[in-house]
Amino acid sequence: MNPSALSSGLPMSAPPPPWVDTRTPLGRLIAAVLAVEPMRQLLFLQARRMMIRTAESRGIPWRRRREQLRQAAEPLLAASTDAAVVAPPYYRARFHAYAEGNLCWEAACEAEQATDSVALRVWKEEKQLTPEAAQQRMRDGIYAAIAPSLSAPVRDALDIGCSVGVGTLALADWLEQNGHLGVRVSGLDLSPQMLAVARVRDAAGRITAWHHSAAEATGLPAAGFDLITAQFLCHELPGHASRAVLLEASRLLRPGGVLALVDQDPEADVIRAMPPALATLLKATEPYLEDYFRLDLPAALADTGFTAIRRVASDHRHRVLVATRP
Repeated sequence: MNPSALSSGLPMSAPPPPWVDTRTPLGRLIAAVLAVEPMRQLLFLQARRMMIRTAESRGIPWRRRREQLRQAAEPLLAASTDAAVVAPPYYRARFHAYAEGNLCWEAACEAEQATDSVALRVWKEEKQLTPEAAQQRMRDGIYAAIAPSLSAPVRDALDIGCSVGVGTLALADWLEQNGHLGVRVSGLDLSPQMLAVARVRDAAGRITAWHHSAAEATGLPAAGFDLITAQFLCHELPGHASRAVLLEASRLLRPGGVLALVDQDPEADVIRAMPPALATLLKATEPYLEDYFRLDLPAALADTGFTAIRRVASDHRHRVLVATRP
C-alpha cells in the first residue's frame, strides 16, 4: 500500500472499530467477557503464549534474548531510575499480558522481541521476511512520512514513550543518514526497567540521554527540541493523558518544530475488520484501546495549536500524524 497523506482540513477520524466500541453489540459482548476476571486472566495467559510461540516460529529468540537482556540490564536499574518520578495510576494497569504492566523485568526484557513480532505481523504473508528486514521496512515507512515536514536540519530530537529504544535508535540512524549531522537524540520513558534495557541496547552510546519521566510532565526545559516522536504510545494512554502529552510536546518544541505520532490506524481495513477472537485477545492486553480509537487525534492536535497537520498511512496497519508547532 502506498502511503497517502491528507494535509490541512483533515476530516474527523473514523468511528472506533465495532469490536472495541462498547456502544455496539460486538463491543459490549467483548467487554462483558473481559469483565469476568477468571476469563480475563485466561485470555492474558493465552495471549502471552501465542505471542511467544508465534515469535519463535518466525526466528525471534524470545526466551533466550529475554535472559540475556535481563542479566545485562539489572545492574543498570539504579542509574536508570529517578526516585522523584511517581508513575500515574493509569500506568500501573495490566498491559501486554503482564500483571505489573510495564513496570517489570519481563515487560522490559521482552519488548524488543515483541516489537520485532509486530513488524513481522504487518507483512505476515511474507514468510521469508526476517524480523530485521520487517523492522527496517516498518521504520522506513514511518520516517518517510515525517520527512516532508522537516524544513530545517534537526539539532535535537526526543522520542517520548521510548520503551527499550528500538524506535529511538532507528530514529537516530535515519536522521544521521539523511543529512541531520551531529543531531542529539534522547529517549524518555516511565519504566526504569525499560530504560535499563535501552541502555544495554545502546552499547555504542549513540543516544544523548535516557530520561526517566512521564511523557505528559517531562520536567525538561521548554523549546529544546526540533523533533519529537511518540512511536506506538497513544494507544497505551487514556484520552486525558494523550491530550496532556500533546500540550507537553508543544511546550518542548521550538517554533517550527515537528511532532510525529505513530500508532495503529483507525481507518485501516485490517484493524477495523479484526476477527472477534483476535480482537478479544488484543483488548484484554490493551486497557485503553477504546479511549485511543475514540479520541480524534488530528482535532486534538489542532486544539493544542499545532498546524500543517498531515496524516500518512505508513503501512496497511499504521499511520503517522505529523504536525508543526507555529
